[in-house]
Amino acid sequence: MFENRVKQRLAEGGAAWGAHLADASEMVAKFTVDCDIDFLWIDLEHRPYGTHEIRWLPIICRQAGCASMVRVPGLDPIWIKKALDIGADTIMVPQINTADEAKLAVEFAKYPPEGSRGVSPLWTTMMDVSWDDYLPVANQEVCMVVQVESPQGIENLDAIAEIEGVDVVFAGPADLSASLGVIGQFGHPKLQQYLADFPKKVAEHGKPAGITFTTLDECRRAYEQGYRLINIGTLIQHGMDGLKSNLRQLRELEG
Repeated sequence: MFENRVKQRLAEGGAAWGAHLADASEMVAKFTVDCDIDFLWIDLEHRPYGTHEIRWLPIICRQAGCASMVRVPGLDPIWIKKALDIGADTIMVPQINTADEAKLAVEFAKYPPEGSRGVSPLWTTMMDVSWDDYLPVANQEVCMVVQVESPQGIENLDAIAEIEGVDVVFAGPADLSASLGVIGQFGHPKLQQYLADFPKKVAEHGKPAGITFTTLDECRRAYEQGYRLINIGTLIQHGMDGLKSNLRQLRELEG
C-alpha cells in the first residue's frame, strides 16, 4: 500500500517507466495504469483543471500499485498539500531554479519534523486506510521530482541535485530549448548535447535523472544516456499511432 513504485524501482537500480495522462479522465487513467506502467503523470501545470477534477486518479493508481506523479503548477505549499491529500505519492515541481527552492519543495511535501505539510490526508478515508498506518510512513513514501528548465536552474543544477530529499532531477526538453535559446528546436545540437550530459551531471550527486519523450527511439536513447525516470507518452497517442497504422494497412487492401 505504501511502497512508492518509482522509489522502489530506482532503489533497485532499475528504471521507472511512466505515461502521461492527456486529460482528467478516470477511464483513461484506469486503462493506462492497467498497462503496467510504474507511474502515471498527472499534469496540473499546463492543463486547465485542478485537484478536484483529478481527485479519484491517485486512488486508481494506488489500487493498481502504480505511483501517481502529480505535477503541480509551481512551488506552492497549497498545491503540493492538496495533491498529497488526494493520494498522490509522487510530486513534480516545475521551474526549480535554486537549491533553496528545492529545499522548500521537499519541506512542503513532508510532515514535521522533516517538513511543514499540514495533517489531513483524506484519501485514506476512501481506501479504508488508518492514519495510524499511513502517517508514520508518509514522509518515506513521498517521491520528490524537481524540474530544472530555466537559465537560472541550469546554472544551479549541481546545487539543486545536492539537496537531501530530492529524489529525481527532471529535464524538461521544451522549456530547456527556450532557456538555451533554441525554443521549439528539439533536434538542435545545443539542446541535444545538454540533454545528453544532464543525467551524468545529476548522477555525480547520487541522484537519477528524469525526462519525457514520445517515441520509442527517443525513450530508448534516453535510457542509454542514463535517464532512469522516463515518461513514454500517452495511451491516447500510442492508441492513435496504432489506429492510424492499422487503418493504413486495411485501406491498402482496397488496392
